[in-house]
Amino acid sequence: MSWRFRKIFSWGPFRTTWTKRGWGFSWGIPGFRYGVTPDGRRYISIGIPRTGLYWIKYLDHPSNQQLPKKDVETKPLPLKKPRKPDDPWWEQKELKDK
Repeated sequence: MSWRFRKIFSWGPFRTTWTKRGWGFSWGIPGFRYGVTPDGRRYISIGIPRTGLYWIKYLDHPSNQQLPKKDVETKPLPLKKPRKPDDPWWEQKELKDK
């Protein structure tokens, strides 16, 4: 179990939450909230007030988003010459100047 930090500031139906990950914002009434997490994920939550029981649904789940494809240039690995037991140790360890 690890320690967590959270500080909540409320102004009527608005709530700002400060955690070690950053600032989050939400709006709603007891039992129903809409919010944005510190990393920008939007969510809705439905709960039973004063019980700590709630359900949360992230609206922009990463599996629903199209992630940009990265242009990765693949390079072939350099071929190594076969080693012989009678080669000098510095060539076996590939320490020879190239």
